[in-house]
Amino acid sequence: MQQENKSQKISKTAAKTAVRIFVIILFMGILPLVAGNEQGWNERIANAHLVIANKWTLVFPAILFIGFLWLAILCKKNKYQQTDVNWLLVLNSVILITYLVMLYSRIYKVLLA
Repeated sequence: MQQENKSQKISKTAAKTAVRIFVIILFMGILPLVAGNEQGWNERIANAHLVIANKWTLVFPAILFIGFLWLAILCKKNKYQQTDVNWLLVLNSVILITYLVMLYSRIYKVLLA
């Protein structure tokens, strides 16, 4: 059995943690739809209008998400043994987490206004 060095172990832990945090934040967006209020979400959504001025702004988040899936599958397949791929997954996850937080704050501001 091959011994893991310190940097490989750190990158493995960081990659697993980043993926878990991303999945938790991704599913946190569903919580308001599940949580019950006296005012239904149909009424809130009916009055909220999200307009995307430029459709090309959706391309880069889609590329990031596809890259995240590809890196996650690659890391899982190789059992997190490639340090460089682990750090790429961490970087991709951090960028996606930042994007999701900004997106959720923008959407909730519109829905709760």
